[in-house]
Amino acid sequence: MRRAPAALILAACFFLAAPTFAAEAQPVPSVSPDAAASVSSDIAKAPAGLPDDDTPPPFMRPHVAKPVPARPDLTFAVKPGPKGFHGLDWGAPLAEAKTRLAIVPVTEPVALKDTFMRKDELLKLGMADLRTVAYYFPKGRFSGVGITFEGEANFFLIKDHLIELYGPGRQIGDRYGWTWKDCNIELRLKSGAGELRYTFEQQ
Repeated sequence: MRRAPAALILAACFFLAAPTFAAEAQPVPSVSPDAAASVSSDIAKAPAGLPDDDTPPPFMRPHVAKPVPARPDLTFAVKPGPKGFHGLDWGAPLAEAKTRLAIVPVTEPVALKDTFMRKDELLKLGMADLRTVAYYFPKGRFSGVGITFEGEANFFLIKDHLIELYGPGRQIGDRYGWTWKDCNIELRLKSGAGELRYTFEQQ
């Protein structure tokens, strides 16, 4: 009978002597009814405030615009407007103006309907020098004044004078002016020629 090789015998001995590495099955611990009730109670006492499943995350929620404060209405001037011009109230009848201001019709260089002037007019407004001052009487009532002047210096002198009286006005194009519900003032300078108008809206 032939002998087994020594290496084969040693390998067989090593295999038989090696420990078994298979893990024994562990029993599943049972949960008593009291322990299960305790777990359910702890879940019920979980802190509130957690989002529900249907609540979208913050980045998906619709944007809610914040209220915008109302802008101030800059249509009308801040200070009260003029009640008239050179002591003559708006709406005064022509007969009263002739008596108080000694006005006469404008006839030069051409006759102008319902337009009058004072022969002794003081051609100044504040510190500014004026060229002409005309008084308008449509329908026989005092409803406006038209003033002409020359140069940028007089423009700014008139503007500063009116701002002192009525507060800041509004710039619209090449015109600067003040607006009230029944009256407005408009100041303009173009190519060195200036014009200032007072207009009263008769009710």
